[in-house]
Amino acid sequence: MSGNLSLERGLAALDVLSNADEALGVREIARRLGLSAPAVQRIVNTLAHKNYVEQEPDTRRYRLGRSVLALARHILHKDRLVGRAEQELQALAAENCFNAFLGVRRGDRGIYLLTVQSSGPVVIRSAPGESFRLHSTALGKVLLSGLGREAIAGILGRGPFERLTPATITDPGALAAEVGAAEERGHAISVDENFVGLVAVGAPLRDASGAVVAGISVAYPRSVGPEVKIEEAAETVMAAAGRISASLGYRQEAGGALVEVPS
Repeated sequence: MSGNLSLERGLAALDVLSNADEALGVREIARRLGLSAPAVQRIVNTLAHKNYVEQEPDTRRYRLGRSVLALARHILHKDRLVGRAEQELQALAAENCFNAFLGVRRGDRGIYLLTVQSSGPVVIRSAPGESFRLHSTALGKVLLSGLGREAIAGILGRGPFERLTPATITDPGALAAEVGAAEERGHAISVDENFVGLVAVGAPLRDASGAVVAGISVAYPRSVGPEVKIEEAAETVMAAAGRISASLGYRQEAGGALVEVPS
């Protein structure tokens, strides 16, 4: 087997494990990759030797290992976007008792780059590197900003999308309209769409070109309302997103003119 092919298959195995909800056995990994079980066993043996995967002693199944987590921590520590966003997310969590998130789009899923848990009574547990759906989350809708119906369909398919709750938007046209409305008002909302009882509000992050490069969101249980109004949460999130975008070099329009903001 050539070195490039070995590397490609090793990365494919890591990708399968990263998207799995639980540890996987060799035969299941082989099925998902379309490879033989002996070939996959050789791959995971090599990855395990370097601690990129770990085998659970009781089930003999495999999960991502410490070396992958170490790489992720290093990337997050060095990443400019994460560094600019972390202080704002910490403030959102500490001052407003919001669970706060930073994410980017990778294909038809979103990926969390940073998660800051609330100090309040309800914690929504998500970790950097975990994926999330685009059609049912406020953060996902933000990451679809600027895209029309055809582009969204090209990313998510022609639908109907997976229904997670009775409130989930499953129609592609309805989702495109919701994304367009979110872009106009500067924030996206998800109420009961991803989880029943959960409210989420997201806003886009833009770079110097004005392109949406990421998004931030906050989430909180609907049971805390009416103390937390969606409109007030949206203003708070948009203000934080504006400061992060400014630090990335984004120039906001004011009175029809472009205003320089320091990078």
